[in-house]
Amino acid sequence: MNEAMMRIVDQAGQWFKETAPADLLREAVPFGIICLVAGIGFSVLGAKLGRFAITGLFVLLGAWVGAQFSELTGFARPVCGLIGAAMLGIVGYQSFRLWVGLTAGLVLASIMAGVFGFQRVVPHVQDFERSRVWVSADAPGEYVVPTTAQQEAYVARGPRDWATGLWDYVSSKDVHVARNGKAVVLGALLTGLCFGVIALRSALVLSTSLIGTALVTTAISTLTYRFLPDSYHAVQKNPQYAGILVGAFLVTSIVVQALLTRNAPGDKPAAASAKA
Repeated sequence: MNEAMMRIVDQAGQWFKETAPADLLREAVPFGIICLVAGIGFSVLGAKLGRFAITGLFVLLGAWVGAQFSELTGFARPVCGLIGAAMLGIVGYQSFRLWVGLTAGLVLASIMAGVFGFQRVVPHVQDFERSRVWVSADAPGEYVVPTTAQQEAYVARGPRDWATGLWDYVSSKDVHVARNGKAVVLGALLTGLCFGVIALRSALVLSTSLIGTALVTTAISTLTYRFLPDSYHAVQKNPQYAGILVGAFLVTSIVVQALLTRNAPGDKPAAASAKA
């Protein structure tokens, strides 16, 4: 199972190298530092400043919309910008619960997609790799030496081709995998949405902690690969240690944010009981 997971990780890394902008790959260190700062911010203050951040984004969007309206109508740009910022700022503030629900839904859907893939796709990786060996079309039980063109195509295949081939292989083995995968993701998305709307504070703490942990993990992996390649490869061989550290960071983030938001304005039941 570890070999299968490492194969998927290698393909994901190769896909990132092929699709990411060249400037981003050359500036791996700044990218890692940005992810680290953003991840720590999400992990510590994400829930505390969530409403402020969402409202601020809507204010900026409203100012931009107001500026566009000014160009179309000829009205004063500052006035249009201020009105647009105020109007969309109110929308962002009042719809904060909805955005938390959407974020929680996306986070939960991503987690469930990963769990589903681990259970239903990863076990087929090794068999898929073995199935890549060419078999005689005339005698299905006999192996043949691939032609030069076939060997070159095999070596030149990209991560997308590999992933597509893996999914086709899994689908041929389990005809219900696509339907079940979509059902799991959709169910998780709706569940997270409802959870975020009903339990605002808990959903906000969990979502921001998970996002922050993912960013910090990405940052540390990037910086370790850049400056400590031996340690990076050692962790790859023993992923359980990395899992323990990531889990500890996630739990710490949840505890810290739960304490910081204990008396948050959005937590009406806690505020009411405190007054009583």
